[in-house]
Parts: sequence; structure tokens; C-alpha cells
Amino acid sequence: MDNNAADEAQPVVQKNGDSDHHASTVSAANGGTHPQGAAHACRVCGGGPLTRWVHLPAMPLTEELRPPSYSDSPYLADIDVYRCAVCGVSQTVGERDLSPYYVDYGYTVGQSPFAARFMQRLADTVRDRFGLQEGFKVVEIGSGDGAQLACFQRAGAEVFGVEPSAELCRESRARGVPVMEALFMPQTAALLPEEFQPADVLLMTYTFDHLPDPSGTLEAARRTLHPGRGLLVLEVHDLTRIVERREYCLFEHEHYTYWTAETLGCALARSGFRLLTTELLPEHERRGNSLLIAAAAMDAAHSPESEVQLAEWSALDYDKFQQEMDQGIAALDAFVEAEASQGRTVAGYGGGGRGVMTMAAMSSAWRISYVCDANTGLHGLLAPKSRVPVVAIDRLSEEPVDTLIVFSYGYMAEIREAVEKLPGAPKQIVSMLDILK
Repeated sequence: MDNNAADEAQPVVQKNGDSDHHASTVSAANGGTHPQGAAHACRVCGGGPLTRWVHLPAMPLTEELRPPSYSDSPYLADIDVYRCAVCGVSQTVGERDLSPYYVDYGYTVGQSPFAARFMQRLADTVRDRFGLQEGFKVVEIGSGDGAQLACFQRAGAEVFGVEPSAELCRESRARGVPVMEALFMPQTAALLPEEFQPADVLLMTYTFDHLPDPSGTLEAARRTLHPGRGLLVLEVHDLTRIVERREYCLFEHEHYTYWTAETLGCALARSGFRLLTTELLPEHERRGNSLLIAAAAMDAAHSPESEVQLAEWSALDYDKFQQEMDQGIAALDAFVEAEASQGRTVAGYGGGGRGVMTMAAMSSAWRISYVCDANTGLHGLLAPKSRVPVVAIDRLSEEPVDTLIVFSYGYMAEIREAVEKLPGAPKQIVSMLDILK
């Protein structure tokens, strides 16, 4: 990866968004313009021009939580998202070397019963829906702590993971899931163990959008999978839902691309894949903002269960989103300020990316007393930029608040159940999505 790209080398720290973000265009041809003067082609189709439609100033990395004693300033840079006029894919431009960052990456949802159910349902559904036999081979890119692959093991598969985090690789091996410590790039596929070449299933859950070369990744996936029975299973954040919900917290430095079902289907087709389903699991069983698909090579034995109907990628109203996003951030600030003006205290729930990025864009985050999270590895740390402390759920009893804003809304039911059992539970528990509307 190139960490010297002109538009990424120097973090831009500013408090106010610029007023001409809709006019900012990056052209794939000579003479294109960019806020810092660089020209870029689409990272998916190689075309353009690219037009900027999202601007978030001075945003941190989602996982750069640090102890209170940590004195260095966090990485802060603008997040700008562009849309390609040719293929419609939304994306950032340039690349940065995140490999040192991922070495210490420790995000996991293993403590969540909902997530555990989702992972086992995914494994069982892939096996059953596509008739995979005992001993089928599964490779997961971005395999984390191995929890998802362990579910495939229970479903009768032989498994192997690729994961850049040394900490998560240790956890994966401890649970009996073999893993290669590496940040996946197209050439990484050739390093997989011989017994997993070819694989029956190549899985990427909330990983594909972290990879800077999506087209190269899809080509590598096609070479890795068995040509007759191989399945590609992808889970990404659904850009259509992001726009509908004003869910700006999912725009992150770690994400290179943002997908709708339509743009993903087109990208798959260009790389020789056929989209089999966008409904691998029903919505109520998926995680928050989950676009979960299965695909296979054009000439594979698998066929769509029914014709997959996709709308035009241009159907989203990109032009109005920046204004609506700004209004959503303002609504969050107004909500917190109104609580404070009434003498009510506020805490949050969810110290992962949603909470970090939501608070980073707010001017009122300093009024949030703390953020609860089930991940013990986050306890005692401060969220980057906002510096809100992340604590255990027990803090809600030890230091009660009046109102709890749930950033991890995908786990709302189990969070509400756990919180309401506590002595001194907040009087009001509200999803951030209800405030963003």
C-alpha cells in the first residue's frame, strides 16, 4: 500500500466542513480536480469522474482508543467519499498503510449472544442451502478471533483464516482455528495452504470494504474458489441504509468502498461472478446495516433461487445527503444539549466504530459521561477525539445516568434487556437512529 499518496500524507484538521463539497470532482482523465490537487481513477472500474458527496472533517481511526495517560494526539483527517460516474461505486481516494494499525486491532463481537446466533446461522445456512458436504473447505478473509470459522467447524467444514491482527490470531489459534497472520491482498491468495486451494467457500464479513483493491480481490477470489462449486459470501454495510438512516458513523478511514446491492452486483459480474442472493439470511437475523450476499462463478453449478431484482444505482439521492447528514449530527447535539439543560445526565452504549465515529463528529460529546461496552479490552480507554471513557456496563449502577444513547443499535434488544436489569438503570434508553431521523 502507498502511504505517501498526496491526498493522505498530511492529516487535515479543521472544525468546520467546507461549503463547496458538492462541487468537488476527481477526474480519471488529465485535468481533473481534487481538494488537494490529485487526480484519481475509480478503484473499482478504473473510470470516472469521481464526485465527492460526503465530507466529514477531522475524524479519527475507529480503533485508536488509548488510556488516559497516552499523551500523543490521535490521527485526525477529513473523510471524503466520492461516487464514480461510470460504475456508481462510492469510495475514498488514495491509500494509506494500515498494517501497523491492524497488528493491535482487537475488535470482536464474541460477547454478544445475537452475534453468536448470527454466525452459527450463517454457517448452517451456507452449508444447507448450497448442499455442501462434510469436510467442505472454508477460507475467511479478516477472520478475527476465529469465532465465525468455529461455527463452520461445527457445521462440518475444514477451515482456515487470514487475519492481520496478531492479538486476534492468538485468540483464533487458542480456539482451534488455524490462521495466517497477514493483511489480505490479491497476491496473498497464493500463500494459502495447498489443501485450501481450491476452497469451497471464501468468506468476507465486514472485510471486503476494508480492502483497497476490490477488483483485484474479486479476481483472486475467483482463482481461489473451486470453479464448479465454489461460493463467495460477502457481508458489507448497505449504503442504501446508510443514506436512508443518515448513519454517518459508518464512513471511516478504514473503509475504502461503500456498496449498494446494485453496485456490488455489477462489480461481481465484471469479475466473472453471478449474484445468487441478497437474502442469504432474513433481515431480522442479520446484524445492523448488513448487506449479506452469496455469489458464484458464472459457469458454476449454483444458480440463483429466483431472479435477483436490482434497482438502478443512481436511485439514491446523493446530492441531498450532506445536508441531511449535517442535520442528523445537529439533531444528536441538540438532543444531548436538551438533556443537559433539563439537568439530565447522558451516557452511551457501544465503544466500537459506531460510537467512536458518532461522538467524533459531535460538538456535545463532552457532555456524555461515559460509553458502556461488553468488550473488556476497551474498558479504561478513551474514545479518540471525543475522549469519552469506555467502561463496563456495571458503571450504569455505580454512576447512574438518566438517558442512555445506544450506538450499537443492531444489538438493541439484548442491550435493553441487560441494562434494564441493573439497579439504577437509566429512565430512558434510545437508539441513535431515532435521534438521527
